[in-house]
Amino acid sequence: MFENVSADSFVPLLYESRPINTICFEREMRSTNNTASIRRLRHLICKKVKENIDKQIREFYKASLTLRKGHKVSMTLHQVKVFTTVAKLKSFTLAGEKLRVRQPSVSLLVQGLQRELGVKLFERLGNKMRLTTAGEELLQRSEDILAKVEAIREAMDELKGLKKGKISLGSSGIGTPSALLSGIKAFKDQYAGVEVILTIQKSEILQKKLVDGELDVAILGWPPTSPALVGKPYREEDVVTIAPPNHPLANEETVPLDRIAKEPWIGYDKGSPLRALIEQRFAEKGLSFKPDLEVNSELGSKDAIKSAVESGLGIGFLCKCHVLAHIEAGRLKVLNVPELNLKRTTYIATHKNRQKSSLVQAFIEFVGNYSDQQG
Repeated sequence: MFENVSADSFVPLLYESRPINTICFEREMRSTNNTASIRRLRHLICKKVKENIDKQIREFYKASLTLRKGHKVSMTLHQVKVFTTVAKLKSFTLAGEKLRVRQPSVSLLVQGLQRELGVKLFERLGNKMRLTTAGEELLQRSEDILAKVEAIREAMDELKGLKKGKISLGSSGIGTPSALLSGIKAFKDQYAGVEVILTIQKSEILQKKLVDGELDVAILGWPPTSPALVGKPYREEDVVTIAPPNHPLANEETVPLDRIAKEPWIGYDKGSPLRALIEQRFAEKGLSFKPDLEVNSELGSKDAIKSAVESGLGIGFLCKCHVLAHIEAGRLKVLNVPELNLKRTTYIATHKNRQKSSLVQAFIEFVGNYSDQQG
């Protein structure tokens, strides 16, 4: 069958895959009907292009698959999931890390999918990888497939009631109301089998995670800006001015805003919704707002501001719900600044086109009702 095949004919072959394991090659050799001929061909290739032996074997392995009568590769759900992850992250390595799969396995799965479909899904431009037109089309359809699979899983969970399941919740660091945390605990007490995974990050990052399907619901510091998301007000909180109890202004009945503006300030970094509120109010009064100490608006930032104010480094702004314990303990004092009169609104956001499971819907209603009860 292969006796008259010249090794020269294999030189111009193109190689898209990684080198295959020799054991895998030998196993495929034994699965064919012309073992002796194939081994002879392998010997010819090794002799002719010794420096590229791995590439030649790999390409021949690919060609040999088509020689077996009735051979057919079926696209699997796992391949679809791997391809979608690679397409979104634009990296085989990052996809492997996220899926907890070795990078060579990720590459082989995608290559198998390309062979099955007969099209190239990715192309490289320098060090960058991007989807081909076929890849873009496949990504869109793959996302639909994975969404339907998730819907099936959720439907099965619904049949079990709210006894089991998982909710991925996101909340912005400074926009996480105390009522949300106590609401999660109350929900867990009632539905002990449901796992609630809370991610604390900035609102813009949470919006991206919602769009990408990594979160079921998020509490944002402002209305969602992505057209793929919908949001509604979740909770309003009073914004208060805090100072240490021994501060000269602590015993004043009222404090003008222009007097406050002369004090050292401790505030969030730019991009924080609360910082934007304060800057807007100061600008309306013709005053500038520039904190002497800026705190990154991430997890733990509220505590950092409270500690800095308590230590006498300056005055700060926070939502009242976040300082009640310190006020009651006498560690902080709320200054009466009538011109401030600000309320911070947080929003509960979900994906516009993704159907919410009964579990997620029940959670949204539960924390909303709990918030209303807390006042």
